[in-house]
Amino acid sequence: MKIVITGEPGIGKTTLIKRLVRALNDKVIGFWTEEVRDPKTKKRIGFKIKTTEGKESVFASKTFTSKHLVGSYGVNLQRFESLALPILQKAIQEKKIVIIDEVGKMELFSKPFKELVRSLIHDPSKDMIITIPIRDVDALVAEIRRLKGSILLEVTKENRDSLLEDILSLIS
Repeated sequence: MKIVITGEPGIGKTTLIKRLVRALNDKVIGFWTEEVRDPKTKKRIGFKIKTTEGKESVFASKTFTSKHLVGSYGVNLQRFESLALPILQKAIQEKKIVIIDEVGKMELFSKPFKELVRSLIHDPSKDMIITIPIRDVDALVAEIRRLKGSILLEVTKENRDSLLEDILSLIS
């Protein structure tokens, strides 16, 4: 089963993923991305990737110099790939639910990431929970959104608190 989660930025997709990871515990493998905030100003200054194995790394920051930019954030592909690629390669071998949060602009700079995601989404033996932006920012995002047999859920203010139980019911 492939569950595709979408929604506007800041609506709660990552919060939902983190709640699912806690609820499903050792039944999942993958990663999510989180905002990094300045401790003093509380303003967002970057993004980090966190794996289900407890590894994390800041991969996008307002202070990074990079040819890969999303708004004012420089994306360090090496940092992203050093955690995302090994966990997804491991996910191919394991009989766990694959978690990918998210297939967004920053992550899509990585060609090996795109190839791994594409092979995972088309593997009928793989159960996945994957988040995508509300808009088709890339052909792969459009492909995921229209994936045959997948369940597409949009997180809204109205449903974001009940989606955890809905998804857990779908999985079991």
